[in-house]
Amino acid sequence: MLALLALTLKKTITLVALVGPVGVIPIFLAAVEEEGLRGKLRFARTVGLSVTIALLIAAFLGLPLLGLLGVSLGAMQVGGGIIVLLLAIAMVLGQETTFKGVPAGAKAGEVRELSIIPLAVPLLAGPAAFSYVMANSVWHDPMDLVHVVAPILIVGIVCWFVFRSAALAGKAARKSTLNLVERIGGFILAAMAIEMIAAGLRGLFPMLTS
Repeated sequence: MLALLALTLKKTITLVALVGPVGVIPIFLAAVEEEGLRGKLRFARTVGLSVTIALLIAAFLGLPLLGLLGVSLGAMQVGGGIIVLLLAIAMVLGQETTFKGVPAGAKAGEVRELSIIPLAVPLLAGPAAFSYVMANSVWHDPMDLVHVVAPILIVGIVCWFVFRSAALAGKAARKSTLNLVERIGGFILAAMAIEMIAAGLRGLFPMLTS
């Protein structure tokens, strides 16, 4: 049980870092700039729910799709790890939103439309998060579903809470604080990405474990 809880916690921390809701707060605030408080809170809830659904679909349909394409789990772990590492580097350099497809210095009017796309997908649930859940969604008995489903549900709740708090606080959140959190998360994420790549290489080349 302790091993299951530890694995669930590890996957939750990694997935939260990959989705990175804190780094997207400025974009969220720009998108809801002209909405009332009720509209902002409703949109925060919708974004959290959309991220959860998107990641659940990737977790349960991703591996069967890879099987049809003839892609091994090891290859998926290596490829996903590389994407995660690139995102981690972008976070450390303060270029996370650019990496996720939003030009640096985008103005409020350019992202104001209340649309789940691109805020929920792919800015939050993007290639890195999809790759991670697809590469780590293997389960053999019902108990394994805990470490597959729980991190995704928690991430959805975290997204909702972060954006709800941002909506209540308005623009009071300091950009310097958000940047600091983003860079610390990038360092942690880089280490996890290397571990993910190493696991994939061991799967592709069993002789590395000997």
